[in-house]
Amino acid sequence: MSKGLQIVKENNNLTEWSRQVEEYRSSGLSVRAWCEQNQIAVSTFHYRQQKVWKALQKSSQFVEVPLSLNESHNNNIAALVKFGSICAEVHNGADEATLASLFRVLKSC
Repeated sequence: MSKGLQIVKENNNLTEWSRQVEEYRSSGLSVRAWCEQNQIAVSTFHYRQQKVWKALQKSSQFVEVPLSLNESHNNNIAALVKFGSICAEVHNGADEATLASLFRVLKSC
């Protein structure tokens, strides 16, 4: 497999595994119960969770989430979100998808 295809496959795996970890965390179930419900071995889930965590640690600490602001929106800061050493400004006009992305990133830190 070429290096480029390998990177694409790894990124696809991490995307799927990250989604699974997020689903587990929001389910309220134990790892064992969630894994049984989703037909995933507990050891496989822990392996995937560890890979996601390591990938997040390697990634940059700063993530810019682009805002779609039009002229009718004021560009003032509506909220300042602090999580540990991470600080994020939320501007007036930020839509729900942008906020969801921001909180997903903060939750993964």
